[in-house]
Amino acid sequence: MGESAANAGGATFDPGDIPLSARGEAQARDLANRLTEAPDLIVHSPFLRTYQTAAPTIARYPDAPVVVWPIQEFTYLSPMRCAGTTGA
Repeated sequence: MGESAANAGGATFDPGDIPLSARGEAQARDLANRLTEAPDLIVHSPFLRTYQTAAPTIARYPDAPVVVWPIQEFTYLSPMRCAGTTGA
């Protein structure tokens, strides 16, 4: 849901450690504010940006259960090959 720093043109490092951009943080807050009732379950992956996307919803609904699923995104580059790269 939230735009990552890499999606916004920032340098890419380890895919799991890419944070949300300022826009992505605003998108995550907007999503949390649009929810009209607590979710039954909040799920995110181990990737930093997925936690940052879920964080406003977790803060808004602290009693909602949160689970980290050990899922990974497909990436065709190893972290060593993509470190410091950008879209350019």
